[in-house]
Amino acid sequence: MATELKIEKRKENSKPRALRRDGLIPATVYGPELENAIDIQIAAKDFQKVTFKDYKHLIELKDTETTHEALIRNVQKDFVTGEILNIEFYKVQKGHKLNTKVALKFVGDSAAAKMGCDIVTQFTEMSVRCLPRDIPEDFAIDLSALKRAGDLIKFGDLDLGDKLELLEPSAEIIVKAVAKRGAIAAEAAAA
Repeated sequence: MATELKIEKRKENSKPRALRRDGLIPATVYGPELENAIDIQIAAKDFQKVTFKDYKHLIELKDTETTHEALIRNVQKDFVTGEILNIEFYKVQKGHKLNTKVALKFVGDSAAAKMGCDIVTQFTEMSVRCLPRDIPEDFAIDLSALKRAGDLIKFGDLDLGDKLELLEPSAEIIVKAVAKRGAIAAEAAAA
């Protein structure tokens, strides 16, 4: 279920600084279905409820007349105070796929790690194409497939199902088991 935020259309003569003083955040909604971007305002206390995970998922922006399904594209903050200065929302087209990034979550126990190998991750996220409602919170990578030094998991090894389309090169290595240097030297001396 998408997070909901109440919005109001911003008045033409409203000043961003005055809005922020009143506890509001100036924002903009844009997208292919909109002829012009829509200037809106959101209560800062309402936006504080939005978690970092929600930044990659659909948010329903509701005013008294309409609901916009959107993704957060940019959040401008003051570097010193951390105050949110402006938010940009991208209104998605229903039924149209979009490109996005999904965090990789490493799960399971690796036999290679138990034998003393280092588990080296090359990626922490992957690019996919999917419908906005099908964006997963994260994608699990099972490390139990790494049984000995030299084992690896590539993007081409992943089963994404029928809702996600991989946009990464399938030959790219996500994670691999690497023997520690001391262990390699010991093995070479023993041989």
